[in-house]
Amino acid sequence: MSLPPTTQSSIEQLHRDVAALAEDMRSPAPTATRAILLPFGLGAALAMVTFVVVALVARLV
Repeated sequence: MSLPPTTQSSIEQLHRDVAALAEDMRSPAPTATRAILLPFGLGAALAMVTFVVVALVARLV
């Protein structure tokens, strides 16, 4: 028994959508990595600047 054309096309469209979603899920966006690493990089830079300032102040005093 074959499905009506509208149901069959809906199922085929659903298969295409799922395949496209699966492809998108395989390769994460590069911005996700940047969003995760940026706060750590900023924190490390702030810690280094703080360390240098404290060392300079301690040396001058």
